Amino acid sequence: MADKEKKQAAVKSKSHKKKIKKAIISIILIGCITVIVVFNVNNKKDDTKTATVTKENTAKKGNLTVGITESGTMEIGSITQSYELDTSSAGTSSSSSSSGTSSSGSSSSDSSNKSDAQGMQNMGGAMGMAGGQSGSDSSSSTTKTTSSSSGNESVSDSDLVIKKVCITSGQNVKKGDTILKLTTKSVSNVRKLYKAAVSSAKLTLKEAKVDRDSDKLTAEYEYKERIAAGKSAKTTYKATLQSLDGAVVTAQNNYNTAVSGIKTLPSKIKNLKKKIKKAGGSTTVYKSTSINQNTGSNAGNNTGNMNGTGMGDDKNGGTSGTGTTAGSTGSQSSSNTVTIMQQQLASYQQQLSEYKSNLKNLKSQLKSAKKARKTGKVSAKKTYDAAMLQYSNAKTLYNVAMDGIDDDVKDAQETLKDAQKALKIFEKYAGTGVIKAECSGTVTSVGYEDGETLSTDTDIATYMNSDAVTTSVSVAQDDISEIEVGDTVNISLSAYEGKTFHGKVTSISTTSSGTSTVSYPVVVTMTGDVSSIYAGMSADVTFVTKEVKDVLYISNKAVETEGTKSYVTKKNSDASTTKTQVKTGFSDGHNVQIESGLSEGDTVLIESRVSE
Repeated sequence: MADKEKKQAAVKSKSHKKKIKKAIISIILIGCITVIVVFNVNNKKDDTKTATVTKENTAKKGNLTVGITESGTMEIGSITQSYELDTSSAGTSSSSSSSGTSSSGSSSSDSSNKSDAQGMQNMGGAMGMAGGQSGSDSSSSTTKTTSSSSGNESVSDSDLVIKKVCITSGQNVKKGDTILKLTTKSVSNVRKLYKAAVSSAKLTLKEAKVDRDSDKLTAEYEYKERIAAGKSAKTTYKATLQSLDGAVVTAQNNYNTAVSGIKTLPSKIKNLKKKIKKAGGSTTVYKSTSINQNTGSNAGNNTGNMNGTGMGDDKNGGTSGTGTTAGSTGSQSSSNTVTIMQQQLASYQQQLSEYKSNLKNLKSQLKSAKKARKTGKVSAKKTYDAAMLQYSNAKTLYNVAMDGIDDDVKDAQETLKDAQKALKIFEKYAGTGVIKAECSGTVTSVGYEDGETLSTDTDIATYMNSDAVTTSVSVAQDDISEIEVGDTVNISLSAYEGKTFHGKVTSISTTSSGTSTVSYPVVVTMTGDVSSIYAGMSADVTFVTKEVKDVLYISNKAVETEGTKSYVTKKNSDASTTKTQVKTGFSDGHNVQIESGLSEGDTVLIESRVSE
């Protein structure tokens, strides 16, 4: 057992010695390799040659700024000149306006006819009236169709036909240059339509004034009528009530008379018959003769040569006379008396018959009169109240009638004004037979050819918009709070190294872009001279956060520091150099402000070593 342990210990000792030997060999090899590498490097250093390059930098004055810099690409907007003098609806009613321009890009268009376009808003209505007018201008009531100069299309009297297109794509034009020439005939035809619209508007105005004056007279008449009716309403009301009451009284009297007659006439008839019999007369009913019913009364009162007395018997007839007369006179008087009594009897009998036959009708008339009085009073009161209401509100109703009475006249005046203005704008826009450029710039497209008709659906021309030179850059969310619309920015273009352009922030999007990092699109519009700018140029936009103005500065590379002091190598006029101490200030990262030690125009050297 002890031998075995000794053998194992010997093996372990031998193995340990081998490991130590290998480690020593490895260290020796590494040392040799290191010596060789160092030797080769030193040899190469000794073989490499270097050279010093000197570059001059001039001290100058200017502005130094720092800020947020982002990259973008320059874009140039466009201006579109359109045709909006819509005369195609001369026979109908539609909106119409003069030509105008619209721009794409971040700036507005330079249109000289903006106010004219606003003034033509209602022209379609005036042209519509002109199209429907008859008599004053026959050309406005119908639309004639003729062949265009090209022979392939038809044109109407409301179309402006192009005689010649005077511009081509890529051409530079100035505002006011002739771009289209129109045919004389088409200009004349359209002018007639506008003049017809003016004539129609004038006629409508006259009619509106006539209607207005008529309505005024009606309102004044009704006002006076209400006042008069109100003043007489009470009298009329009382008269109506009296009339209704009178009708009832009359009907009541007629009915009472009949009832009384039916009650009293039988006894009168009986007594009269007795008198007739006593006088020797017949009581047979017969119609009255031509002898006056008052004869009995006269006979009874006649005392001429008669010795008798007269007796009054009835209010409707004379009294029968009795007595003895001398000779034939007394006999004749007696006969007349009988006749009178017989006539009176006939009258009584006829009255009694009529009373009995009419009693039911008279009762119905009385009932109707009472009913009519009842309803009539209600109606009269209603009429009275209505008249008094009209009377008390007469002034208010008059004011209501007069309110807005001039509206139609004002509308007609406005329509006439629009028609006259539209004619004026037409004369200004196309009256001379030419269409002019409304802005300056390079033509990028032309919408028409010779012989075609102008249409609101087709733009006349498109120009490059020098006022809409923009670039859009993305600004990180951490920096966006430092930027506001209207801020001034500095723009550097790769194509013009060392030159700084200026611009303004015109819009900041509130919608973020990007997924990994949040940023916001910011549109910057370049200001100043942009004639040398082309679409697609690479640009760096600096949103200024700090700026020092009108300071002396040089390149950062020209300054060397020794401890806390700064020096530059100044080149003298004789080409010698002087190490000069300077005091530095604000730096934008490329250039540094020199507060003292140099003057404007001094030259300093920038030294750098390069391997040959």
